[in-house]
Amino acid sequence: MLSRIASLIRASDRKADGYSRDLQTARLRASYQRAYFAPALFNLVPVKTDLIATMAVDAYWRLYYNESWLATHTVEENAALLIHEVSHLLRDHEARKKAAAVRDARLWNTAADCEINDDLAAEGLPLPGDPPQPGKYGLATGETAELYYKELAQPAQPSPHEQECEDCGSGAHGEGRPWELPPDEETSGGTPGVDAVKGEMVKRDVAQRIMDLSGFFGDVPLGWRRWAHGVMTPKVDYLAVIRRTVRTALRESTLGRYDRTYRRPHRRQACYGEFIMPSFYQPRPRPGFLIDTSSSMQNEQLSRAITELGALTRQLGYASEVVVACCDAAVHGVKKVFNPSQLQLYGGGGTDIAKGLEWFVSKKSGPIDLLIVVTDCETAWPPEVPPFPVITIRVGNGLPPPWGDRGANKVITIEDREMQIARSMARKEKQWPVDR
Repeated sequence: MLSRIASLIRASDRKADGYSRDLQTARLRASYQRAYFAPALFNLVPVKTDLIATMAVDAYWRLYYNESWLATHTVEENAALLIHEVSHLLRDHEARKKAAAVRDARLWNTAADCEINDDLAAEGLPLPGDPPQPGKYGLATGETAELYYKELAQPAQPSPHEQECEDCGSGAHGEGRPWELPPDEETSGGTPGVDAVKGEMVKRDVAQRIMDLSGFFGDVPLGWRRWAHGVMTPKVDYLAVIRRTVRTALRESTLGRYDRTYRRPHRRQACYGEFIMPSFYQPRPRPGFLIDTSSSMQNEQLSRAITELGALTRQLGYASEVVVACCDAAVHGVKKVFNPSQLQLYGGGGTDIAKGLEWFVSKKSGPIDLLIVVTDCETAWPPEVPPFPVITIRVGNGLPPPWGDRGANKVITIEDREMQIARSMARKEKQWPVDR
């Protein structure tokens, strides 16, 4: 490991002639404190500037630093801040801010700092100044930036704008700053950044080192072990799983069922002469779609329901109708639709999905062959199994129905990425306890 760090230092010295020696010393110290961060630390592109007070990073892995600030602080403090800045890039705070539809970049910067600094403080690293930490705002440690942002945005919380908070650059919040160089190499004064492909390779290298170390040593913080597990774990295409499950259920719902029609001739009509014989055809499946529209369903979850309804209508073809019902504490807005643009959502009250299931079970005119339910599962489920297959698309933290995976019924869970990682790491902790 030490030989690898030494080779990275030599390579960095060859590429970064003329850069501050204080920065090189801080890199060495940071890579010693967190050896698994070495690939990320030595892939940063240093840019000296007096337009910032301390350090910042942009989305292209450029590290902007104030040389005077480095000279007036200890190596330990410089190394801690360097670890802080590179953590913004590794945790992909820029992309996560866009995915969370965050509007207040400064508040997001504070939330991302809280996500990073609680681990640094737990390790005893000397954070210079008075940086944001969850305890300042009465928040629990070990949470994600998304949760911190949501809590900090509440009026009851003290405004972080009143606290001293350094701007960590577009690498933390995606908003360009005046001191940052343009992404194009020709207009950036010959200081190219790190492209997205190489940045992803660096992240995977760091994640692999964490996975290798966490199996033998307990000094890797739990938050970073969760992050590494999320980076290295193959992602499941749940959309493909849903499509395959629905396609199989629709095919099996009409398997062995047929009816007669005179709209087309019998394939052996010539054998019957003047007798007109009916032909046989397989009826199209008759699916139902139940959407949980209670107050616990967020906009993102309702959008997921509309997306799945659109996918279902495309599978069936636009000549087939889908019976759609909205349900909170009662059934609303039952309608036959050909595409999701015809749908209007009603609800916003309590949750009782059992009412929706009962409505489809007691439906006499045109009974359904299959029911798809999109819900956060924050409801009580009836103990009786419906007479038709039910595919439950779980988009929340509630418990699925007890008969959800029984027989032809299926439960497909779409969980938050951080929740998946946390649960997986918790299972590993039970199997291989780590001394703290």
